[in-house]
Amino acid sequence: MPARGAGSSGYNMISRPCTSEPWFSLRLSSLAASVVVGLSLAVAQTFPSAAQTATDAKPLPSTVLIFDGSGSMWAKMEGEKQIKLALAREAVKLALAKTAQATQLGLMSFGHRRTGDCSDVQLIAPPEAAVAPAFADRIMGPLEKLNPKGKGPLTAALREAAKLLGKTTGPRSIVLVHDDPDNCQQDTCAALAELQQSAPGVVVHVVGLGLKPEDASRYQCLTKPTGGKHVDAQDAAQIVAGIDEVMQLAALGATEATTGVARVAPAPVAVPVPQPVAVAPVAPVIDLAVEGPPAIRLRALLSKDRIAPGSRIRWSVTAEGAAEGQPPLAEVDGNDALLPIDPGGYKVRVVAGLVRGEVVVTVAARGQTLAEVVLNAGEIRIKAPLPADATVLVAERNAADPTAKPAKVTAGRSLGVWPHGQTSLLVPARALLLTLEQSELRSDWPIDMAAGQIRDVDVGQAGGRVSLDLLPSAGPPVAALAALGNQPVIFTIEEDDPDAPRGRREIARSASPTAEFVVAPGSYIIAATRGPLETRERVGVTAGEVVRRSLPLVASRVVITVRLAKSPLVVDTASDSFRLTRLDADREATLVMPGPAAIADVPPGRYRVEARRNNAAIRAEQVFEIRAGDYRAVTLEYQAGELRVNVAAGPEAGEPLSWRILDVNGRLVASGDESGSAQILSAGRYTVRTDASGKQREQAVDIRAGEVSSVRVP
Repeated sequence: MPARGAGSSGYNMISRPCTSEPWFSLRLSSLAASVVVGLSLAVAQTFPSAAQTATDAKPLPSTVLIFDGSGSMWAKMEGEKQIKLALAREAVKLALAKTAQATQLGLMSFGHRRTGDCSDVQLIAPPEAAVAPAFADRIMGPLEKLNPKGKGPLTAALREAAKLLGKTTGPRSIVLVHDDPDNCQQDTCAALAELQQSAPGVVVHVVGLGLKPEDASRYQCLTKPTGGKHVDAQDAAQIVAGIDEVMQLAALGATEATTGVARVAPAPVAVPVPQPVAVAPVAPVIDLAVEGPPAIRLRALLSKDRIAPGSRIRWSVTAEGAAEGQPPLAEVDGNDALLPIDPGGYKVRVVAGLVRGEVVVTVAARGQTLAEVVLNAGEIRIKAPLPADATVLVAERNAADPTAKPAKVTAGRSLGVWPHGQTSLLVPARALLLTLEQSELRSDWPIDMAAGQIRDVDVGQAGGRVSLDLLPSAGPPVAALAALGNQPVIFTIEEDDPDAPRGRREIARSASPTAEFVVAPGSYIIAATRGPLETRERVGVTAGEVVRRSLPLVASRVVITVRLAKSPLVVDTASDSFRLTRLDADREATLVMPGPAAIADVPPGRYRVEARRNNAAIRAEQVFEIRAGDYRAVTLEYQAGELRVNVAAGPEAGEPLSWRILDVNGRLVASGDESGSAQILSAGRYTVRTDASGKQREQAVDIRAGEVSSVRVP
């Protein structure tokens, strides 16, 4: 049986949808007392005398904390019960609580607002001077609400942080807390020179969360040249200790090699820029045969000196001057192909992936004639075959609009679709955008392709898969639910959206017995609905993960009746109505039913039921809970009594007289002009008002539950 997710389930009733989500608190459990957290730093502080001027005061250290908001932060590290988001967030909280030095601290994140967007970088809190506990609201408040969901443009975040620190004076530090390399086709190491130019002397500290061995030391290219600390944290204790150490170093304006001594800003280091991509092999020199029968030597180049790969290259040859659409004289596949042909003029066309080219040649009477086409192209290789239900669109990339906030990568002219079954494709040398569409997932990869380059792209683990079905025992346990007939179970998946109604937006639904959705990493609400029944649950999805949930969908029956308490008095219940309201859902769900008795099949939960007469003079309510599959009889009691109004003749024989009954708030609950009229009223105090000959008279009366009272008017 597939594993069920933790947390309670919620349901809805007939009239409007409702949910009850298992909002869970992510907290770091206490670590063993033996774990020594933090770094002891001897701080030598010099306090300026009163004679010193403001210009003598040393500027405070400035730090930007970059906290990973990509979807992979929902994953757990091996051996840990908490997700990486919770572990890192609690570690930051502990570190900030110990920060006694006055420092300017800001918060930045990436990948937390939009899925598949490599421009999703946000400065959440600008650097401002403070000490603990003033950081709690500015830094921890936003971190508690952070909802990782997108890609990981950490290089773009580093650039933005450096630009921001470039506007400050004094020691500058960047603290990067992340769990994966940049997956937006950016070379992070190559960006160091740009960071140092934007913020001279900047120190970069990096804390990696459960990184793979091949990625663990990758970002020492940022820490070593700047004097920063690099932490490879593989468990909760190492996360706490590592974040504490780098936060204290940053607050002191210190490097890893200094303890308590104000750091000297190192001069910008010229970092050799590694080749971000491979290049195609150099095109060999061709030795054309000058003797022998006439032939065309067909060769395609990615650039003027780089050979194109031989697979999936197709040539076609037509006579020079032939009309468009005329069938070719010959076709051949491969690169550096030799095609025997009669002497004459020919138009040679080549199609290689999404690139086309052509050249006109004149074939001599003897020997080989070279037909060489420079495609001005590059090659994209994917690490794994595309999933069967995935499609990759290749398009030109529009130039970024500098005025757009936030900036967004957009596709321009479409170039084609990646062929299924292929792991490499030739594309034009230009700014491109690869877009993967798989079920509900849409992910973008911006690529700047140069002629002759070979770029590797990993699109196979862009999203996670959510598989939903019902528990085998799930289903209505009471006979009345047979009225649901053949209504199918509908599975839905929603994502948080502050701009949508109720703060969430449905992204997909399915009526399949086993529903599957492919979504970007993040947090989602899954639901199963059948007729009036619904169950919901929140799940976290990471890249490459398959989340399987079997959802319960079980009803409970409640039978509602009403009676008059403590009295055999007969109550006309034909005009009664019941209002049933779910109390433990995140939004109101109400069911209105007619009396005198009602049967409702509802999800398990906590409810309030109200009964009232049509004139609202009698009301009763009760709160109850019901478990899945239970039968519950709820009897409401009107705490009411009877009031008989006896009307005497007016001052003059035959003079008409009318009466009205008002509650304590002055609202009319009954009226008439007949003597001996009996009214059933809720227990309480009332005023009987009479009108005769233009004069009003009032008389107070108390109604007690189960008793009969009378009043004579006037």
